[in-house]
Amino acid sequence: MLESVRHLDQVAREWNVNPEDVLLIALNASGARSPLTKPRMRFRLRLDSRPDTPLFLILSLGREDSPFELDEYELRLNGEKVGEVDGIEDDDAVLGYWRNGTKMLTLNSNARSQCTGCVFCPNTLEDASDPKIKALDLPGYLGALAVNSGMEDLSAVETVTVCTGCFLYEHLALDHLAEVRAAMGHNGCTGTLHFLSSVLSSNEGMDAAAGLGPFHLTLTAECFTERRQILKESKAKLTPAEMTAALGRAKQRGITTDFTYIVGLDPIEDAIGHLKDFVPVTTAFPRFQTYQAHNAFMDVYRTPGSDTIEWHLAMRRHLEELFAPTGLRPQWWQNYRSPWCFTFAGQELTGVKI
Repeated sequence: MLESVRHLDQVAREWNVNPEDVLLIALNASGARSPLTKPRMRFRLRLDSRPDTPLFLILSLGREDSPFELDEYELRLNGEKVGEVDGIEDDDAVLGYWRNGTKMLTLNSNARSQCTGCVFCPNTLEDASDPKIKALDLPGYLGALAVNSGMEDLSAVETVTVCTGCFLYEHLALDHLAEVRAAMGHNGCTGTLHFLSSVLSSNEGMDAAAGLGPFHLTLTAECFTERRQILKESKAKLTPAEMTAALGRAKQRGITTDFTYIVGLDPIEDAIGHLKDFVPVTTAFPRFQTYQAHNAFMDVYRTPGSDTIEWHLAMRRHLEELFAPTGLRPQWWQNYRSPWCFTFAGQELTGVKI
């Protein structure tokens, strides 16, 4: 992927992309060698080239073929230090965590063990707890989270995201979302309720979601080729046409729409051929995530060529051509595996990174 810092700088010049973004793409795609014993860790990173901008990452470790090495103190590219590391934590299941300061709260409020999983999902690597918050506990949990975060209530929270296991059926998801909205209201939060899922798709479901107040649907598209081999059934059964139709229904009802997509599973031609149909029904920047292979088994699902930095930069350029005209822009705090951190289509990206 990258041979050295010198190689990094050379690639950045050839592709006219800032070296920090090139490094972060390669790091997410390659994982790291590490003396740490966990297969996956979350941590803060300060790149030597931009020390005043802390970044948050979640990375697969134990990749002995990676050009990157990470320990408790620093990140190295083939032996040369490129950043400082702190705040290392095991990437286990937690009930809730913040992004963008305390403006966005993410909830893992449904048991992950109900999810059969997709091949790229790291959950099966975790020996973590299996959180589930009962409806009656949700208001109390959110209230305790506010107090523990130094807040009187959640009135300043802009978004609560439900990012969780598998609801299996649309009506079960909607029941839980209604419970979350009620708990938000109990704690003074009138912000957007955000849901990442593939089960919410029907006209009736979109009507119900729109009735929950400000609502944001992120449809978990993930990939377009080999869907039956890569994705769990509830995702795999949706065709690209059905996904864009679902987003269209949501958009018609005033719901904010976007989708998740894993960069590195599809050939570029297949990816762009389908993604162009998503542009008209997308109102927030999609969550394009660099594929992280956590072990040799997961490596087999990489599309040919995606083990090179040139493939990723070519894909990045194609995605910029699709979405630059929309005016939508990525934000690192929303997606720690993004192909963009500091620039998009030659423009500097501003705002918080954690």
